[in-house]
Amino acid sequence: MALKLLNGLKVVELGDSVAVAFCGKLLAGLGADVLVIEAPGGSPLRRLPPYYQDIPGADRSVLHNWLCAEKRSITLDIEQARGHAILLELLRGRDALIRGSGKGLGVADIKTANPKLSVITISPFGSEGPYATYRGNDLIHFAMSGFSYYLSSPVGDPAASPPKQNPGYQVGLVAGLRAASATLWAIVAAAKKGAGVMVDLSELEAFTYLMYQYTAHIANGTLPANRERVPGAAITIVGGLVWCLPCSDGWVMVSPREDHQFRHWAEVIGETEWASQPEFSTLKLREHNAWVIYERSAAWTKVRKKNFVFLAAQEKKVACFPVSSMNDLPELEQLKHRGFFAEIDHPVIKGLRYPGLPAKIDNRDTPPTRRAPLLGEHTLEICAELGISSEEIKMLWQQGVI
Repeated sequence: MALKLLNGLKVVELGDSVAVAFCGKLLAGLGADVLVIEAPGGSPLRRLPPYYQDIPGADRSVLHNWLCAEKRSITLDIEQARGHAILLELLRGRDALIRGSGKGLGVADIKTANPKLSVITISPFGSEGPYATYRGNDLIHFAMSGFSYYLSSPVGDPAASPPKQNPGYQVGLVAGLRAASATLWAIVAAAKKGAGVMVDLSELEAFTYLMYQYTAHIANGTLPANRERVPGAAITIVGGLVWCLPCSDGWVMVSPREDHQFRHWAEVIGETEWASQPEFSTLKLREHNAWVIYERSAAWTKVRKKNFVFLAAQEKKVACFPVSSMNDLPELEQLKHRGFFAEIDHPVIKGLRYPGLPAKIDNRDTPPTRRAPLLGEHTLEICAELGISSEEIKMLWQQGVI
């Protein structure tokens, strides 16, 4: 069961992107009734990896099981006349429609079906402008938004080392979060004005919005960091020494940038004489001699476990944290204490734990999550809610409408 904050809110989800699905997931997790409309063959989301036991299949996508948890599903060919009419009927009793670009209905159809319906359209670049019809993905949006420029280890020579795809679906998740907030704003505004609100959300703009820190520098006529990197040197992108140091079981990030932090870090690794050596007496000199500091630090950390290094540095008030792998996260004490990961029961995907909501409501644990629906699992249920007879349901199935 989901939380009950949005009980009574009815949403239709019509789209194949991670952004659309994540927007619906967040609303469903807070208690909204989210109905996913899929083509009779199933949404492409059902075929996105990773797969359970690495075996592809419509109901084996772990990502789909997470994105579509708590939702209901109906298969419907909206390109056919009867499917289009059923979609209009579904919209009449709903508060919001979340859709991808080019999906569903025109504004006139929507206003006729339900003038109080708010519509949130999510597309790579928005519905207007020279890029409105272009496709996009994470690689494109990371580069166009400016994020790729400020990655800690960007590509210095694209001809020799082509840009790489960032892991996961980060842009879709960011855009979906923004869209969920916009959906709630739209519903509040619609209630005040007595008519639905149209929201046009661009994935590129949602991601570029996160660059506010760097645009502040540009407003002053400066760039916050030099893109050129010196091999073997510390990263100075945030204004101080930052290293990723090897450990016997992984990595730690450490940043002893201030004078007192550097002295304390030297004590941690047993290099107390550094405090009296002139080549390490200022931040600039330490940056100049960064490779020496790195080599000695790495020699100490690589024979110790990352949690030992982390705790030793924290004891001395040195900025340091372990670099967690995906295998580490379910065992992270803080996340375990808050019950962040929970298993979602599923007839095919067994024994996997998924991330939950990143907040507690009234200090209560998040209720158990209902699995993602199998393809068209609620089609008969939804048709019955619309008053469609069993005879017509059979005919619609034979015609490929549902």
